[in-house]
Amino acid sequence: MSNPSSPSPERWAHLDPYERKYVRKVIIAYDEILQLTEDVPTIARRYNVSIEAVQRAKDYAFGSGVSRHQFLPDEDMAAAWNRMASGQGIDIDEVFFNHEVFESNLVIHQDMTVDDAHTLAQAQYPWSELLKQKRRNE
Repeated sequence: MSNPSSPSPERWAHLDPYERKYVRKVIIAYDEILQLTEDVPTIARRYNVSIEAVQRAKDYAFGSGVSRHQFLPDEDMAAAWNRMASGQGIDIDEVFFNHEVFESNLVIHQDMTVDDAHTLAQAQYPWSELLKQKRRNE
């Protein structure tokens, strides 16, 4: 296992040095999520989803999908995953989770583009819209 204070550079090679510096804390959070071992079964039990679907969504959003699809690290995604992994998930986290399970299935098993899959996932599980509403209400 890698040291969580030392982000894995190869996974983030698509970011330039300034981007990596700016989002360093979120990159570290992603690396820490990958080191979790009880998160997948905990989330699978909580949301009554297969371990395989949870692992696929985790790898897509935080693991190999990051470099393969050149995702930017997202603090809200990391926070949602950590809440779910600790059994403290809130309603909006479930929407995020369902969004990632749905999107990862479309990309990985149905060979859909990330953009098209994201559009469909957003239509069914509008996590980013709910997040914007939540922020406006805070």
